[in-house]
Amino acid sequence: MILGMSVIRETVCGVNTQLDRLQQHISSPQRLEDTDLSNESLETIGQLQDLINSISVTSKTQPLLPPSRLADLLSGTFSRLQAQTTIHEGNSAQLSDHVWIVTAKAAIQASGLIMNTLLDQTLQLHDETYYWGEMLGSIWYSGLYTVQKSPVQFCRWTKDAYVAQTGQAAPSITARWSQFYQIARQSAWRLGGHSIHAHFLSPIRSSRTEMRQKRDELLKMKDLHTSSLGLLMEGCRIFEANDFTSLNAGTINTQWCDAVHRAVVLIEAIFHHIALEPSTDELEQGVFATLERDIDNIGIHTPGGNPVHKPLDLIERLVHVLRKKLPHHTTSMSLFIRRHGRPSSIVRYWLPVSVALLSGSASMRFLANRQEEIIQSIVDIGSTTIDFWGNWVVDPIRKLIGTIRHDEKSEIAIMSKNSLLADRASLERMVVDFIRDRPDLHQGVVADTTAIVNSVKEGDLTAVLKAYERDLRSPFLGTVRGDLIRALLIQIQKTKVDVEIAISGIDALLKSQELVFGFVGLTPGILVSFATMRWLGGLLGSRRGMRKGKQRYELRRGLRNVARILTSSAVLSNGTVAYKDSGQLICEAEALLQHMKIISGSMQFEEFREDIRDLLNVQNGVDKQLRVIERMRWAYFQ
Repeated sequence: MILGMSVIRETVCGVNTQLDRLQQHISSPQRLEDTDLSNESLETIGQLQDLINSISVTSKTQPLLPPSRLADLLSGTFSRLQAQTTIHEGNSAQLSDHVWIVTAKAAIQASGLIMNTLLDQTLQLHDETYYWGEMLGSIWYSGLYTVQKSPVQFCRWTKDAYVAQTGQAAPSITARWSQFYQIARQSAWRLGGHSIHAHFLSPIRSSRTEMRQKRDELLKMKDLHTSSLGLLMEGCRIFEANDFTSLNAGTINTQWCDAVHRAVVLIEAIFHHIALEPSTDELEQGVFATLERDIDNIGIHTPGGNPVHKPLDLIERLVHVLRKKLPHHTTSMSLFIRRHGRPSSIVRYWLPVSVALLSGSASMRFLANRQEEIIQSIVDIGSTTIDFWGNWVVDPIRKLIGTIRHDEKSEIAIMSKNSLLADRASLERMVVDFIRDRPDLHQGVVADTTAIVNSVKEGDLTAVLKAYERDLRSPFLGTVRGDLIRALLIQIQKTKVDVEIAISGIDALLKSQELVFGFVGLTPGILVSFATMRWLGGLLGSRRGMRKGKQRYELRRGLRNVARILTSSAVLSNGTVAYKDSGQLICEAEALLQHMKIISGSMQFEEFREDIRDLLNVQNGVDKQLRVIERMRWAYFQ
């Protein structure tokens, strides 16, 4: 059974709320004190109040009692009150009021249970009808159904031929086989037609005819169930009518008792007529005729007699419905759906299962022969994944964290820290020694070492270059003396220092962008990992996404069906739709609630439930219902 029949449960809860107000007035201490009640009557009234609380639906989320549990509670009350033979006249009215409340609540509870059952069965009939519609919509599906049914059909033909052959006495075995051959030939001729094309298409045509007949039977039964739903819902709405002032005044009168009696008779009449499988009009006419006939015969307005016996009779009839008619209807509907619904799983899947069994040995042999290769491939995939994760994700992250913490081990460097300082100090010493060893460069004046060092730091080697230029005029002499080679080596050292200065600048630039390079090194591993996880998540969550997409499609489709029902239904004289269309609205509304619950949040779902309540209020008329549909369309689908 589908969980959470929200539409029906809300209706039952609303009627129970009104009955609770009536019960509070009847059971008020002041009214009990005004009535002279015996101890036996007070005890019975207390038991009835406990029973009323047991069968009450006080919340929209509270489930209805199971039929067997409700029948047991009512049966126990019926037995106790039937055993009580002496009731004082002064106590009879007070006790009768409580029994009528029990009968009313039981009738509403039973109506809710039966509507739940009819709604569940209607949705099953709809699914089976939709299945046959899909099969009839494609010639390939029809051919597939023919193949699925071929073993059953072949067994049926063989059985018929055998029965026909054995039914007639034959003088010999040869004659019997000849007769069997003639019957089989005639059956094949009637099935196949007179040509190859007809022989091929005749089984498919026969299957399509069978599917069409089953679909028509399901549609007919679905209409009967929707009409019954509309009738039962209308019976519940009688208790919500505004002209029932007795509910507010707290007085049990004949009009209110008549409504309770009609609710019980309506349940019996629906089960009686739906079992006959009439048309929808015949069902409604038969139910109304039964109501009028039963109301006239029951004599509920007849004075005299014990007033407790009348509600007790209704309780007994409800118990009979819950224990006999409801289970019988459920069983018969299960057989009906099994007979006219989709084939069993064995019929639908015998072909793929047979293919899988026949090819299973070859598949197992292939896997056994390549077992080592398959295991090695799995191991390689696992090791590659682990290495990629460690080398391209974990290590870059660790280095990036070290960069953020200024870890010396993680710093980027293309030269050592003290290399430039050592080379520059060596250049300074070489220049100072060169100038000191050449008195002609400072003309006998003591050389200022500090000035020379500062010049070298600024890159000024004028004194060395002058000596180098002078030695170039007599290179042989300068070479023998060694000054030319020293000047050349000093310039090489100077070039080395300049290169290291440039490299140090590049090194400083890299260190300033060290965090950027860390993120760049981490990006490929993160992107590949994210893409892989996204693919796996999409692969595993695609069914959930497809399911939500399907629910949105079904939501739009259901709203379209509701609008189609209202626009194509026959409007009655009071401006409301027919009972069959009202039942279809209930089914579509319940389906809409189920779909909306999956794809929406709690607040939006509550708003949707309010719109559904407005939509199902058939007393507002078709025009207001169509305006509700328009409001739902722009509120939830734009």
